[in-house]
Amino acid sequence: MPFVTKNPAHYLKALAETSAEALHIGLFFSRSISEQQAVDLIKLAKAIQQSTRTIRCLWLRFRDGDESICAALQAFGDELAGDTSIQSLVIEGKAGPAEIECLAGFFRNNKLRGLQFRRTDIDASASAVLRPLFVGSDTLNVLDLSQNSKLGDVFVEDMLTALSEGETSIETLSIGECDIDAADDNDETIERISATSVELIARYVSRSKSLSSVTLRLLNLDDIGIGELANVLKRQDCSVRRLDLGGNFGNNGIKILAEALKTNQSIKTITLGCHKNLNDVGAQELLRVSDPFAYTTHANKKTEWDSVKKSNHSLQSVYILDRPSVTVSNELVTKLRSISSLQPHQTLQTKAWHHIEKHIEDISHMEIDNKYVPEIMSFVQKRGELNGLFETIRSSNSLKIFENPSPERARLSDQMDRIQKENAILKRLLKAERERSQSLRNDNYAVRKTVEMKFGKKCPSWNSCKQLWLEVVDLIKEPIW
Repeated sequence: MPFVTKNPAHYLKALAETSAEALHIGLFFSRSISEQQAVDLIKLAKAIQQSTRTIRCLWLRFRDGDESICAALQAFGDELAGDTSIQSLVIEGKAGPAEIECLAGFFRNNKLRGLQFRRTDIDASASAVLRPLFVGSDTLNVLDLSQNSKLGDVFVEDMLTALSEGETSIETLSIGECDIDAADDNDETIERISATSVELIARYVSRSKSLSSVTLRLLNLDDIGIGELANVLKRQDCSVRRLDLGGNFGNNGIKILAEALKTNQSIKTITLGCHKNLNDVGAQELLRVSDPFAYTTHANKKTEWDSVKKSNHSLQSVYILDRPSVTVSNELVTKLRSISSLQPHQTLQTKAWHHIEKHIEDISHMEIDNKYVPEIMSFVQKRGELNGLFETIRSSNSLKIFENPSPERARLSDQMDRIQKENAILKRLLKAERERSQSLRNDNYAVRKTVEMKFGKKCPSWNSCKQLWLEVVDLIKEPIW
């Protein structure tokens, strides 16, 4: 529970200090406010404006009070108009449209990053005051409307319209009715958010590119509402990473959600508070989304491998809240809470190795392209060490990389054939050249013999050489048969 005080002067000294540390300011409003407290409240607003320190959170808690609270709060809000140091504002308790109206000056011009209404009585009449913030803010990214009793359809519609029209990039959106776990649907003091507004929320989630966390705890969030959200979640461009749902749904709604999660690539954590019957049947559907080996009998190895590839690799945890209607076994609850602690790619690798290890004697059903075989062999060696690698090589239906001829030789067969034909032609030409050279050597030997027979080994005279040359020419002119 954050610290709050009725004494605004409590923070004046800290605001006057030069420090890089952010401050938390908590104020408590109840019964009435004295004149001194009202003066100190204005001093506090001025000190916030003048201080160099960042206000991490301004927490305003309300309990039943009189008109003096609204008057002092009005002055406080006007002094805060244009402030850029407050990062987050929390309004809690018995605060309704009147209290929100008092802060209109601040809502029109600020740099809030987070806005939270907890257990308040704000209703549709507060929409006009908050609209400038929803439309004009370029910093607001957290909007928390948890456990409020009078939001209603009109407020939700006005809020979503304003957020869609402006430049606000909401990353965290939380909308919840008060005490839905023990709520009576016929309680007239609570203005319920209908299924129509659930559909509007789903449309907003589908349009938003910034939302990473969505919390909806609404009594009218039923199986149909889950279906509306599922249509958004199953899209591959969905950006939601954390999902917290509470409402009037059970096994049927969970099955719809599980089907959407099969194609979702962003959600990591889901929290579910079901007010209809949820047992092991629904829980197993959720587990099978991420674990293709759980509670499933596959027809053959290929269908098991297909299930591995199609399973969800991003989901890490599913928390099922304890409710009277929930009868899921402790074993399943534990498994769902610890689905994975790895990144999606690593999770897929773990599942792939589980499958390969089971069928390592024959993995031909995986239909691995030849160019990826070296990577697969490296993967098997890393996961199963050398034993796994050798087992794969020795398998009865070995990978094509170990066949003869090899895939590389088959790919180059045309080029090899062309080179072999060129080599055969070169060999014939070389043989012919060698035969010609041998013939010339034979002629040269015959001439030399003739000279030696006629003149001996002494050097002949010029006339003798001339005569010998003429005889050689005549010899060359003779046809060779």
